[in-house]
Amino acid sequence: MPLWLVIGGVSSGKSAWAEQFIMNTLNHHEVEYIATLDESAASLSDSVLHQKLAQHRMRRPLAWTLWQEPDNPIGRIMELPETHDVLWDGVGPYISRYMLRHGRSTERKGYNNRDFAQGRPNPDQTMEEVWTEMLFRISQRKADTVIVSEEAGLGLIPMERETYDFVRILGKFNQIASNYANGMIFVVAGLPLWLKGAPQ
Repeated sequence: MPLWLVIGGVSSGKSAWAEQFIMNTLNHHEVEYIATLDESAASLSDSVLHQKLAQHRMRRPLAWTLWQEPDNPIGRIMELPETHDVLWDGVGPYISRYMLRHGRSTERKGYNNRDFAQGRPNPDQTMEEVWTEMLFRISQRKADTVIVSEEAGLGLIPMERETYDFVRILGKFNQIASNYANGMIFVVAGLPLWLKGAPQ
């Protein structure tokens, strides 16, 4: 069954659209919902974030199974039965945690010539190879898989290395996922623009 990639900017309505898509268009009512935002790490004073999380919870049907997977959402998908339909929302928080685990920050300038000369593996290249293999395997699942990701590269990009790396790595994930996706949808103001695999 297909892999579907839904992308959009912040507050574009991409998550709500993806939820309606998997329920009403794909006609799946028992869904494995994978959330990558670590709610336990959210600041208690961040009322906007907590309000947004509450809205997400209210939209989700009771028949859906929630998995909190901030570190390894891809592994969770692969562990689930191939006949279970999956909605993963979203890729951005997962990329952020990947960068933290690998020490990507303004203090570390990334992989450089000295690393290469000393035979150290490039963590980004290794991760891209893992994503390529795993997303291909996800695209071969028997059930539908919908991945919701952020499009972060349309505006001005701050010069800080950490932000630049986040946009670059997220963009690479989106490119790999779009390669294996049967359908790709760009959501703008809650409206879908089909970039690939539009229904006839």
